Amino acid sequence: MAKAKKVGFNFFRPYIKTDKGDAIINLKPVLDLVKEKYEVEKGKLDDTKGEWKYVYDYKGEPARLSDITVDPGNGFYHLIFERLDYVVPNYTTLHGDSKAIELEDDEYIGREVSVLYDPEDHIMMIQRNKDSLGPTGIEIFLRTLLVKSDTAKNFELVIITDSTAKKRAFNQKAYRKFQLKITGAAADGLVEKLRGSKVDGIDSVEITFSTSSKKKDKLDDDFSKSILDEYVENKDVKKFKIRAREEDDSIIEPIDLIDHKLLAYTVFRFDKDRSLNPVSVFEEMTRIYTLDERGGFKNKIKRM
Repeated sequence: MAKAKKVGFNFFRPYIKTDKGDAIINLKPVLDLVKEKYEVEKGKLDDTKGEWKYVYDYKGEPARLSDITVDPGNGFYHLIFERLDYVVPNYTTLHGDSKAIELEDDEYIGREVSVLYDPEDHIMMIQRNKDSLGPTGIEIFLRTLLVKSDTAKNFELVIITDSTAKKRAFNQKAYRKFQLKITGAAADGLVEKLRGSKVDGIDSVEITFSTSSKKKDKLDDDFSKSILDEYVENKDVKKFKIRAREEDDSIIEPIDLIDHKLLAYTVFRFDKDRSLNPVSVFEEMTRIYTLDERGGFKNKIKRM
């Protein structure tokens, strides 16, 4: 049976604080040193344990940079991070008894996540995976590298936000999904519309409007615009995300109307492997990032 996994991505820029203010830092020199070390050590025939890999602590658990490569075609860096989990899962058959996976004291369950770094525009695209290392953990690793190499201090990854989100939300051709979390008076008003009277004790309301999965399906345009008109500037709305097409032939794109975080999503389908292959993930990240002059996030970010 084919499996499907929805995977999200966020975009960041690497910054350092200087006397003159925040400045973008080029990570290529320090990443090249790491890549060279990994290539040399991987080439040694007598090395079987990988003890040369960078391992560090994140929230009391070990994490590591398991691999780093550069795509010769576009120069993008592919970093694979692993969060090494102490919690051991069970394994079983459909109707069999569950059994714990047996691990040695120095063995862990690795949870991988991929990072694309564009050294030309200094943009970092980070895969978001439940229970995997997140942007904060990756930021800690990069900061440690920069400090140890005397390259820079006061380093941080700054998430890229979309200042045109609200304007773009109203200019979509096909609306596919609305997700809202409404609190306060707006929540009370919505409940009163549904029930015909006030209801005590309600703190918030979460509501989703969505089409079917059919490619050409879309929500009624007048209805969609009315939802945007009513809630996009409402201070009682704490979450407001939409998925829509800007043009009839363009990809379905997520837009965050509260935090304005620039988002990208894709769906991976696989028949045999029980986990995502980092190489396949990176290939898809590259496709999304460089899609074309109109839809690729590389050019979209440059236009912001």
